[in-house]
Amino acid sequence: MPSSLPVVLLTGASRGLGLATATLLLRGTSRLPRAHVVAISRSKPDELAALEKEYSGSSDDSPALLVVQGDVTDAKTNQKAVDGAVEKWGRLDALILNAGVVKFARLADADPASFAEQLNINLVSLVTTLHAAAPHLRESPSGTGKVVLVSSGAAVGQYAGWGPYCAGKAGMNALARVLAVEEPKLAVWAVRPGVVATDMQADIRANGAESMGEQHSKFIKLHADNQLLAPEDPGHVLAALAVRGTRDEPKDKEGKGAGSIGAFLDWSELSDYRRP
Repeated sequence: MPSSLPVVLLTGASRGLGLATATLLLRGTSRLPRAHVVAISRSKPDELAALEKEYSGSSDDSPALLVVQGDVTDAKTNQKAVDGAVEKWGRLDALILNAGVVKFARLADADPASFAEQLNINLVSLVTTLHAAAPHLRESPSGTGKVVLVSSGAAVGQYAGWGPYCAGKAGMNALARVLAVEEPKLAVWAVRPGVVATDMQADIRANGAESMGEQHSKFIKLHADNQLLAPEDPGHVLAALAVRGTRDEPKDKEGKGAGSIGAFLDWSELSDYRRP
């Protein structure tokens, strides 16, 4: 018998936004029913290891965390995570595809091999995970499998030194739109999480100045003015979409079911999915 709780596969769970989202899925809120989580993570830092230990139970009504260590671009790692979810809980209901990387170099100076590596992580890995998960998502007991893609303002913007990241996120948004059309049993969203207090932001402040030029000052100022978001804020929206979203809800600005068209949404506009 499948578990009565939904099962969510989350990538990039080791820290920051991914770790916050995993924690929220396991603990739940008044707007977020609890879920089992299988997490793909290259490393297992202390916080993630402690969370796995805390949520190691196996009872049907008690959420649990399964961590699969490995490379998100590797097909075997993704298949291991999907198989683990199905073997342990008998179902897979949602993906939250959060893994991503930015390395700073202007396009004319960029190493093509590094560019390809970043696109593999930021874009190609989405299809790698989806390929393993799709057969089970289509059979979700909820009636609708969910795919939540963690996008960025970089998908529609232009930041010097961020070429592979901007290209990967723009490609992600395109994949979301195509997937929603191709898969009528899935709800798909690309979500802009805002500027979040994560290690990536620390890296931008510490190492991005030379490549970014004057655009670097924006991120210095956001940090200095305490304008960075707590990971739990957009993380709650990602988690709630994965558990509660459908092809019809939430709606986009034109009143269409956002999940049926793979819409690009700003986390802050999804008031019914924000943490209480």
